[in-house]
Amino acid sequence: GLFHLKMACADALWRCFISPAAAREDKTSLMHDVAQLRPKETGIYTTKPGFRRIHELVGHTGTCRRLDCWRAHTAKNGGFGGLEEFASSKPVLVDLQTMANDICRTYVANHQLDRMRRKRESERDLQFENALLLNKYFLLYEELSYAMNSGDIARVETCIVSWIPILKAIGKHKYASHMTNFLFNVHFVYPPGLRRAVRYHILINPTGRPMKWRAVDWCVELNNLFTKVKNGGKNSNRSVERIILESPLVQVYRNLQGLVQQSFGHTHLTTNHAAPNMRKTFAKLQERLALNSPHTIVAGRKTQYQIDDLSEKGQ
Repeated sequence: GLFHLKMACADALWRCFISPAAAREDKTSLMHDVAQLRPKETGIYTTKPGFRRIHELVGHTGTCRRLDCWRAHTAKNGGFGGLEEFASSKPVLVDLQTMANDICRTYVANHQLDRMRRKRESERDLQFENALLLNKYFLLYEELSYAMNSGDIARVETCIVSWIPILKAIGKHKYASHMTNFLFNVHFVYPPGLRRAVRYHILINPTGRPMKWRAVDWCVELNNLFTKVKNGGKNSNRSVERIILESPLVQVYRNLQGLVQQSFGHTHLTTNHAAPNMRKTFAKLQERLALNSPHTIVAGRKTQYQIDDLSEKGQ
């Protein structure tokens, strides 16, 4: 399912940027961002951080690095001393759109990366090249996540095409093979009726609210949580027969629990916490990125670990 694909993509990012010990040495590496965002969890990130930590890291680090791209671009082309000074100039929307397109072409890896890597060592900035690939992979992950949350099926399929060679290059051949077969069957093998049924059932919206679409396998895992963990019994009562017996009553148990909570006037009826206020943390990380910016070209800058172009490697 798409939820497991999303977890595989997050794991691919971890294997690419954090798992190799040498990839954590540069001051512009992703691990140095982790040290600012999660200073008490650096050991966890180097071993087995899990999906949720990598998912949040991509969002937080991606935001700060894109802001640093804007800072570097405005300083280079407009002579601004920072984003606050640029914002005070009150740019119009057309100028912002033009600058955003220029930033995408300049600070995200594209066909020009091969040309950069064919230059002499004294003319190359290896850490800048690594930053271009990091921005590319993070944007691909965030686009996949956004497309899934918004229920945009065609966009999800387009994102899968970009992730197949990356998963293949990182060693996840099973995911790459299954996604390739899935797209091939849906678009070239299945009849129109079956094709429509499959495409319209890979994402569902249990709550009916915008940006709350979920993959089918995510809902299956949630049902397994309530069936096996929450209501699976304990000690001698925990058995396969009991789980099967009570599985049809899982929704009844959830409804009763909600009814009791509402009857007693409980205000906390969900485990979904509010998003943390990351303003100060982001400001601290942006200051560090400004001092050792991965988006400012320094000719001859070396790196302890060169990131592979996985899209090209997995072709």
